[in-house]
Amino acid sequence: MENTHNFFIPKTNLIGVGAIKDLPNQLLSWKLSKALIVTDKNMIKLGYVENIEKILKSLFISYDIFDGILHPNPTVSFVEDGLRYFKHGWNVFKRDYKLIISIGGGTNHDCAKAIAAVAVNGGSIIDYEGYNKITKPMIPLITINTTAGSAAEVTHTAIVTDNTRKVKMVITSALLTPFISVNDPIFMTTMPKEVTSSSGIDVVSHAIEAFVSTEAFPITDVLALDALRLSFEYLPRAYENGNDLEAREKMMYANIMAGLAFNSAGLGYVHAMAHQLGGFYNGAHGFNNAALLPHVFRFNSTAIPEHRILKLCEAMGTVTRHKEQAINIIIESIKHLSSVIGIPEKLSMMGLKEGDIEKLANNAIKDICTLTNPRQGSVEDIINIYQAAL
Repeated sequence: MENTHNFFIPKTNLIGVGAIKDLPNQLLSWKLSKALIVTDKNMIKLGYVENIEKILKSLFISYDIFDGILHPNPTVSFVEDGLRYFKHGWNVFKRDYKLIISIGGGTNHDCAKAIAAVAVNGGSIIDYEGYNKITKPMIPLITINTTAGSAAEVTHTAIVTDNTRKVKMVITSALLTPFISVNDPIFMTTMPKEVTSSSGIDVVSHAIEAFVSTEAFPITDVLALDALRLSFEYLPRAYENGNDLEAREKMMYANIMAGLAFNSAGLGYVHAMAHQLGGFYNGAHGFNNAALLPHVFRFNSTAIPEHRILKLCEAMGTVTRHKEQAINIIIESIKHLSSVIGIPEKLSMMGLKEGDIEKLANNAIKDICTLTNPRQGSVEDIINIYQAAL
């Protein structure tokens, strides 16, 4: 019986303290003439964009900067603004960019992916919502990462909010995979506590959902479990002291591993439901994940094999041989970690209104992340999970 799996990853990944110094060597043979940097004003203020400018200047690559990403959670309007800049810059002349470089966290990388894809494929980013609707390779993309959470720098998915529908679109295609990713924890020491906690708990969500996914396989299992182990050990340290370079480096590795795990194994109801909350209320994605994760895990637990639940429990630091005990330990461990890193426990504390739940549930059931959830439920089941997390 056939049992095949695809494993997606950027061609080159520069990883570790000082990894950014290896980028010039990667670009030397490209003989590029012009690049577009996609970022936000805070990345410019922190000096991270200047670091990349110096590299481009040393290689005699001209560049422009699009800094029109105004807040977390990328929107269709940000992508459209970026596309207009891609075509003409701030003048009437065609820019003819050969490369896009995104600098920042998941929002900036997802925006850059969308710009790079639509610039080649045409139309609107809305046309590509769903799976494998992009047909032509995007403009080559380099992702310079500054957070440890979304893993957008290594994945083939972009999340873009359509404000007209209040929906976070999931756009997935192997053709969205960045060409080069850079994860240098030196760029992560300036993350505020709230970003550290939100992005860090996103790593936990990625790892758990990838491990219990219906498309999980041995490679994604190893990555997911070690990402989970590192997160429980080092996320509280990174949250408490942003300059703890060891903790930042370990969370960087956890982010990459969890990202590569879900990039090939898929996610589940936590992300399908959190996407709707983000589209509706524009809150922190990781916080939504944290509030939903215990309740979704409880719902899914009847469909997860015992040995896999025991392995999850062990990765969180506790060994037991009893499935029900392990389920309770996992749920309480998630809640405890969230509390330690300052995440509210209830969705009502993040803006969820009970009157919106039915609409959110109807949107969530259509999210492609539901396809690999270990237990398939109904709209009513999703309503009940939202209400339990309220």
